[in-house]
Amino acid sequence: MLAAPAHVRALRREDVGRLVRLWEEAGMVPVGPDGLTVDEAVDATLAESAVALVVDRDGALVGAGCGAVFGPIGLLLRLVVAPGAHEDSLARLLDALEVSLIERGARTARLWLALDPLLTNMLADRGYAPLPGTVVLERALSPIAAGPTALAPLGGRMIEPALWDSLTGMQEAKSVIERRVILPLAERTLAERHGVAQPKAIVLFGPPGTGKTTFAKGIASRLKWPFVEIEPAALAGDGSERAAARLAEAVDRILGLPAAVVFVDEVEDLASVRSAERRVNPGVTNEFLRQIPRLRDVPYHLLVCATNWVSRLDPAFLRPGRFDYVLPVGPPDADARAAIWNRYVTDITDERIDVDILVQRTELFTPADIEFAAHKAAQLAFEREHFEGVHHRAMTDEFLAAIGETRPTLTSEMIETFRNDTNTFARS
Repeated sequence: MLAAPAHVRALRREDVGRLVRLWEEAGMVPVGPDGLTVDEAVDATLAESAVALVVDRDGALVGAGCGAVFGPIGLLLRLVVAPGAHEDSLARLLDALEVSLIERGARTARLWLALDPLLTNMLADRGYAPLPGTVVLERALSPIAAGPTALAPLGGRMIEPALWDSLTGMQEAKSVIERRVILPLAERTLAERHGVAQPKAIVLFGPPGTGKTTFAKGIASRLKWPFVEIEPAALAGDGSERAAARLAEAVDRILGLPAAVVFVDEVEDLASVRSAERRVNPGVTNEFLRQIPRLRDVPYHLLVCATNWVSRLDPAFLRPGRFDYVLPVGPPDADARAAIWNRYVTDITDERIDVDILVQRTELFTPADIEFAAHKAAQLAFEREHFEGVHHRAMTDEFLAAIGETRPTLTSEMIETFRNDTNTFARS
């Protein structure tokens, strides 16, 4: 039977004996690197003003830490994991402690230099660095998280942290977004040192199904910020005055969050050039234009707008004062399609698959089309074994059959339009 996964919870008084044994295993008894004796450390941990958390795996304590806030400074004490504990246990503990400090108003976290190599490496990866002339590590804290109570009315959520790393293919777009958008927000001190401005708003454009929404969620995942979506279609049925008011109310609530990636899909429904075939309510458009500066004026908020038709947007809407970058997210090239296919093939089958021919046959496929075809191949193999008793997993023939039954989203004309739009509108 598999062991239950470790989880982070509040320290209880009955945990103290096991906590002291954990300190002893880590060499913190009789005196730790923080200069505290066992009794002093226990008193500090149980203090009413402190937040004390443990990592519990099947009733065993495999990690613990304590935090306290003094003005803008959050102090971490007695951060420790059991010998051989999984790195994920420490990451969960650090995440929970940092969020607790942020919720109590801390904007900087400090702790004494660690003795544990695992802890030392993880702290360095998170940006903790020694304060000159001291034995203290410090890092700036971003207000990165919001609780379910604050997010629920907005339909917002925290995105799985692994999403950004799991994005395969589309490496060119991913690299540009990482360098231009994510790094200046994740490495604020370094960006400020070099005079790099924090991006506040970006536009992602490209044909349908190329991953614009996934990239927006990936940004939230990478930054560990809440993801909140404003849906133009949801505003359309209320009439001009009410729709504009609802948009303003939504932004008011979003600005109340400590941080957010604010996503507007199909933004052409709010800000396109008025034409006979697409009439945009000017009241809603004007309200949206009024809200963009409000979103730009607050820290830890990023507006991400996506469109399939960048040429339909009002040119004034795209000006640099409103959007820092206008980034293309195009169809996957052969290398990107190979990366996407390899990911699904690895999950679906252990048979030898001719990925090269899959790449050749899917030139007009988006990542979403490839995902659909891959799942269809898995279904075909499943049905074959069930009905025919053929005991092997999906083979190249199943993948090719699935490709033949999948209608590609893209056309040659759409790809040509995207290339022209990239030359005309892209700004990175």
